[in-house]
Amino acid sequence: MSSDLQSFLHFFEEQKARQASHFPTVKAEKVLTFMGTTSLAGSRAAVSVNPLRRIDPGPTPRELRLVLGGALPRSPGRGECLTVHVTRLEQYQGYQVKTRAVGPGVAEADLVEPVAGGIGVRGAQTYTVHHSPYTLKFFESVPFDELTAIVGGVKYALVAIGETANLSPRFVFHHAVEGDRLALYHGDGLALKTYMNLKSNTHEARLVLDLDDFSGWLLPGVVEEFQPHQHPEAYERICAGFSAGSWGMPSRVFRFVPERFERIAPQG
Repeated sequence: MSSDLQSFLHFFEEQKARQASHFPTVKAEKVLTFMGTTSLAGSRAAVSVNPLRRIDPGPTPRELRLVLGGALPRSPGRGECLTVHVTRLEQYQGYQVKTRAVGPGVAEADLVEPVAGGIGVRGAQTYTVHHSPYTLKFFESVPFDELTAIVGGVKYALVAIGETANLSPRFVFHHAVEGDRLALYHGDGLALKTYMNLKSNTHEARLVLDLDDFSGWLLPGVVEEFQPHQHPEAYERICAGFSAGSWGMPSRVFRFVPERFERIAPQG
């Protein structure tokens, strides 16, 4: 077993205990992770953890302005957008703020710009995201007062850059190690934006973070749907986790295998 895998597993086991206080109503062993996906086959979302300096209303009800500290993982290229995920863990609720995509008539400066205090993100659309896949909802227009009431004061935001970049939370209810390979298992309730990305691109950037200081690990890898008979123990634990959260039964179950392990911490 590699030293990176050993270090990650030690961190992962610690998080089972540390995260329990964040989700006291879900009486199952679990670790919350974040899936960074894109729609372009073979590509992988570039992700970072950034201090959240400020949230301001945009010029229209659908738009939002965010100021982040630190640096972006890279500049968005042609066809790519930037997604900022901000979540209030205790309420199982968060938001994804997505920019327009770079393309004809849309330059990088229309997505991000240097501003006093950090990096300004010009969000074109805001989506409501709940941690439970059965309560995940999307709204075309989120009232600014409602948004700030939920995530005002949140210290860190997660950033993903890529074609149709998406950042979604998933509880991992089971993991397994075979030789030097790790597999993380989770379930989904609804086929929404993450699933649409996975239909065309199974490459993923998985964030596994300490939810107190948002340091942790970035795991680039591949995620694929599996059938219950292929990994029965994993399926049983996912179903038990869904039951503990009162989310019914998962409609799909997935196995994620990281290719490598990279440390990550908040920028700045």
